[in-house]
Amino acid sequence: MEPRHCKKSVLTRERILAAAEAEFSEKGFYGARVDEIAEAADINKRMLYAHFGSKEGLYTKALLSVYERLADCERQFMIEGLDPVASIRNIVHVSFRFLVENPDFVRMLMWENLNRATAIPKDDLVKLKAPTFDYMRRQIRRGVELGIFRSDADEYQIVLSLMSFCFSYFSNIHTMSAIFGKDMSSEEEVHARAEFITDMLIKYLSV
Repeated sequence: MEPRHCKKSVLTRERILAAAEAEFSEKGFYGARVDEIAEAADINKRMLYAHFGSKEGLYTKALLSVYERLADCERQFMIEGLDPVASIRNIVHVSFRFLVENPDFVRMLMWENLNRATAIPKDDLVKLKAPTFDYMRRQIRRGVELGIFRSDADEYQIVLSLMSFCFSYFSNIHTMSAIFGKDMSSEEEVHARAEFITDMLIKYLSV
């Protein structure tokens, strides 16, 4: 049985990270206040620093935790038995579902890009994303081997396009909603965009 104090410590860390994610995603690293994170987590600052060392340490861990959540979600589309076309479709739809359900991830990533990605531990990030990228490349190669996809398919450009097409919809969703005069966060609009991106990629890849 896990000692009670260990379980309490884990729950405290989780509470701090949840409060930190909300604060950092809303205000970015420089606008966020440790006092407000501690208050939202119902602890004192001394305990927060005992767990994470500094504001920088807490921010880095919160950023990594949302990436870990993404990596967990991406494992859902790593189905080796799917044909390459179905795999592409599944990747897009799983990615869209994650972004719908995790708006904090979108905002934190936007803040981090504004700050030139200085806080992301690059080795950890590469390790988290490597299985996803490897799976995508394998599916593209498999499609080429089966004669379904064009032989000159650029794996790097396809993977980059797939990721950026999905993310950019959500990073620009509010301005685009205003410009087009429609709620682009609605289930209907999100599904239509996921389908369009899927069809566009598959048509480009197809022989």
